[in-house]
Amino acid sequence: MQNAFKIKAKQAATDFNTDTAKRMIKPTLLRQPIVAMVFNSLPPKLRANASVRIAHFSDVVFISVMLSDLDSFKDSRLTNLLAKFTDEGWKASTSDYAGADVPNRDFSFTRRFAWEHDTRAIAYKKLVKEDVAIPQTFEITVNISAWVKENSNSCRIVTKEHEETIKKVERFIVCN
Repeated sequence: MQNAFKIKAKQAATDFNTDTAKRMIKPTLLRQPIVAMVFNSLPPKLRANASVRIAHFSDVVFISVMLSDLDSFKDSRLTNLLAKFTDEGWKASTSDYAGADVPNRDFSFTRRFAWEHDTRAIAYKKLVKEDVAIPQTFEITVNISAWVKENSNSCRIVTKEHEETIKKVERFIVCN
């Protein structure tokens, strides 16, 4: 039994070291030329307030920006920015938020890119030594949060009331 623990402990230590090496190569995502290129495609005023972060549990770089005081969602500041991500293979999605007093729409653009690894890095060498699958691609997600002016003539929040009937089936365990 003591031998079984030693085997499990050794495996746990190996797994921990491998996970550490994986975490150590993540910051190299920020040295990928395409990340800088995407970030620099943003207008200078937006770059100043943009946030850039790396996901903890996946190989994703998030770039987030906010546009406020728009006349509408057709404001040229927004449409010009959206045009940069609509024709280049980006997957797009939107979410509307009518809960606030001001209309808000989030635009999200995601795309996968090849991950150019620095094969001289210690973390990379560690992963190769442990024969761990090294990610060959990563994702960039650009989130654009667009806020329309509160006094906009072309965009407002409307409240509508309706009733719904919901039939719900529940399953549960009964024991005697």
